[in-house]
Amino acid sequence: MPQIKVGDYLFRRLQELGIRSVFGVPGDYELALLDLITTNSLSWKGNPNELIASYAADGYARVNGAGAFVTTFGPGELSAYCGMAGQYAEYVPIVHIVGYPAVEAVRAKKIMHHSLGDGRFGMYESMAKNITADTVVIDYAPTAASEIDRVLATMMRESRPVYIGLSVDIAYELIDAEGLDVPILIDLQPNDPTLEDKVVDEIRKVIERAENPAIIVDGGAVRHGVLDETHELIKLTKLPAFTTAMGKGGLDETIPEFAGVHSGAGTLPEVKMALERLDAVIWIGNYPSDFNTGEFTTVVNNDATIVDLQRFSVSIGKKQYQVSMKHLLHRLIKSLSSNPIAKAVQEVNWSPYPKFTFQPDDILKQDFLWGALGSFFKSGDIVIGETGTSAFGLCDTQLPSGVMMFNQTVFGSIGYATGAIVGVGQAIVESNGKWKRPVLVTGEGSMHLTVQALADMLRWDLKPIIFVLNNGGYTVERLIHGKEAFYNEVAIYDYSLLAKTFGPAFESKYHGPIKMCGELSALLEDPTFGNAGCLEMVELILPPLDAPSAVIKTGAAIDEFNKAKAAKSEHTQTVSAQADVCSTTSGNYRVDQLTKKVFAPNYVVDEDKAKITDSNGTLKTFTATAQSGNKVERSFCGDCGSPVVTRTPKYPGKAIIKASLFDQIAAPAAESFTQRRPEWQKPVDGAQQL
Repeated sequence: MPQIKVGDYLFRRLQELGIRSVFGVPGDYELALLDLITTNSLSWKGNPNELIASYAADGYARVNGAGAFVTTFGPGELSAYCGMAGQYAEYVPIVHIVGYPAVEAVRAKKIMHHSLGDGRFGMYESMAKNITADTVVIDYAPTAASEIDRVLATMMRESRPVYIGLSVDIAYELIDAEGLDVPILIDLQPNDPTLEDKVVDEIRKVIERAENPAIIVDGGAVRHGVLDETHELIKLTKLPAFTTAMGKGGLDETIPEFAGVHSGAGTLPEVKMALERLDAVIWIGNYPSDFNTGEFTTVVNNDATIVDLQRFSVSIGKKQYQVSMKHLLHRLIKSLSSNPIAKAVQEVNWSPYPKFTFQPDDILKQDFLWGALGSFFKSGDIVIGETGTSAFGLCDTQLPSGVMMFNQTVFGSIGYATGAIVGVGQAIVESNGKWKRPVLVTGEGSMHLTVQALADMLRWDLKPIIFVLNNGGYTVERLIHGKEAFYNEVAIYDYSLLAKTFGPAFESKYHGPIKMCGELSALLEDPTFGNAGCLEMVELILPPLDAPSAVIKTGAAIDEFNKAKAAKSEHTQTVSAQADVCSTTSGNYRVDQLTKKVFAPNYVVDEDKAKITDSNGTLKTFTATAQSGNKVERSFCGDCGSPVVTRTPKYPGKAIIKASLFDQIAAPAAESFTQRRPEWQKPVDGAQQL
């Protein structure tokens, strides 16, 4: 029976999954393992640090379908965990291979370098378990093949990162090679046919009964590999198709059904109006994170019927079915092909993107920038937008057909995009002409975190086009909180020298600094730009507080959310009205010292118009007699014990609730004071004064 080294077996399996390049940083526990990479027709793409290696593997996997990187035990792997967490959050299939000390040293609990010095060699793997779909440390050769196959199968099935630790002395142990005769099982299991048909029928009914149905193509459609099925579904139904920040780049924006980008509060007004009219949504790969919804400000009607398609489940309204999205879409497409739904659908008669006019001598601003970039992109480009203004701004860029675009919407680690473009560039090299140009759009503050990746771009001849938005600091953070704060400043770089600093022997071009709209237009219209056959960097000078409208609105929402949470955490009390303490419905006041007179603002609401509960669905209720002699029923939060609602026979069908419980409260229709209005308390506009 033929034999094979454990390390060779692992790398053969990577080949089988379509991986051609392995990223990483060499370390003594994995050096011998790295010798086996080239003997298995794989390319080693070493990186300046492990964080960049993990980001590069991420970018590579998003284009290629799977990725891999290698680090050493301890410091090496810990440096990569930020990247792995992003891969886990965003469903990116990557195997992190970690070189481990020899089995004998681990079992004897020797104090080895890179360890914690206490004999706990499994601690790092324990950390990895929280940000991976599966882990294994291979310290026994006879089971190595089955363990490798199991973990890699999980990676592909779950579309999430996995962790394989390999002891330095096990990598060269010989095992049977017969396992390689059986491919790794990576296909999703088929759905139950009866259940699948039922769900298809239910989805058809939702579409048939709706007056204004539509499709929203979200990040899950991209990450779970159903874009072909999604476009076929749109073609068959002709329903308006929206995308999201996370789904941007997955939907062909040149089709007549393309309807715009759903960005929550930051949605373009015409697109927002169209979304608000919807009464049914086929939401493919819904991922309702804060940045993907404009800080949870979704504009889809609450009464709309939502068909939520996820990787392993589908929900229709409140009903959930355990069926995989990919197989279900195949069945739905087959049903619609043989038996089309005959109904009039809403025509997309609005503009999906904002339109601005500028003069050549206008100062360069973001409203002009994103439309201008749309005219530069072309089929075959792969564009990465960095977390921050770049990712949000690119939502306002109309993409030609055949352009891939992505960002790290959920995990949002700044510096990610600069590292990821290395992997994207390598995947383009291996794509046999399918993809053409790697394009990076990043802020200067984000680029500082992983700027060493420029060395990889140059030495591997990846030819990226890099747009650096230089606005003198962290713009998104400034808009969220601290517009003039010192902590939102960054160091000043000379971007004209960066490429020569990190790759003095390699050709590169610098364009800038560009400060005017006309300067950018002239560059983008130059036929030699973007076709120079080398790294090209463009430095764009923008005002410090200039940002896309979606960023401004989302930043304001985040600041309000954070302030509300901070206010709740302060040591304060709300005091009930007594003899010398008045009550008002006009505001929300808190006190730190009970020696002062205070206002306890209350709201009176109709019971049938409000659901009053806590996170457990119940309130603790007690009946008591007030000082007035009236019977009152008081309910308290079962979690924290705070008073929530009071009921009294004096107000039948009404509930008295504390305004301090809410981040936002409605303006009152009337105000009433038990004695008099204090001089400092101004009347609420439009409220009746009693």
